[in-house]
Amino acid sequence: IAAPPKTGNSWLKCLLATAYGLEWMTSEKAPIGTETDEFRRWLETGGFSDRSVFHHHYDWSPELVALAGTHGVHLATILRDPYDMFVSRYFFTQAQADNPNRPDKGAGHDAMIGEPIDGPASLAYLADGFGGQLRKGIDWLRSGDSVVVRYESLHADPVAELTRATDRISPLPPERVQAAIAACTADNLLQRRKGLRRRIRTATVGDSRNHL
Repeated sequence: IAAPPKTGNSWLKCLLATAYGLEWMTSEKAPIGTETDEFRRWLETGGFSDRSVFHHHYDWSPELVALAGTHGVHLATILRDPYDMFVSRYFFTQAQADNPNRPDKGAGHDAMIGEPIDGPASLAYLADGFGGQLRKGIDWLRSGDSVVVRYESLHADPVAELTRATDRISPLPPERVQAAIAACTADNLLQRRKGLRRRIRTATVGDSRNHL
């Protein structure tokens, strides 16, 4: 799964892992960083085991797409309303502030720590730092190289959206799709994977209207 942060990556990973019976690869097993060369080394040394799934915030590039194709890797991307993405990023930044091991420590959004969502630091990040996340999603969408899933569509009609995605990857019987959706509710995810408590806050559509 190659997608911007705060778009529902863990949800899509759960859905695909459950629907296809895949291993959920944790960050300890995934490539370090998002550079294409690291992705290449990881693939060539057998890091990506068969029947597994992981997510990373890769930028689109023809080199990465070619590597995926050579190694039989399916690419998927989940996209979300940018306003909800920003609100999720803001509250995620606050929740991770006391975590010295957060993977993106020192990133531009750290300037929002302890600041109001409409304060100068947050607005400066929105103006100058958030665009990279938007461009990442736009590039994957326009490329046509990835199976794109809409976060809002997963909420509105999860069976139809997941079926549309899996039909492009490898078609599944309806009962497998329905079982994955039932298993991957936000509550179930939080119970099964305690580390997601810092990452999943409301798992809703339109929360930006409550804050912006």
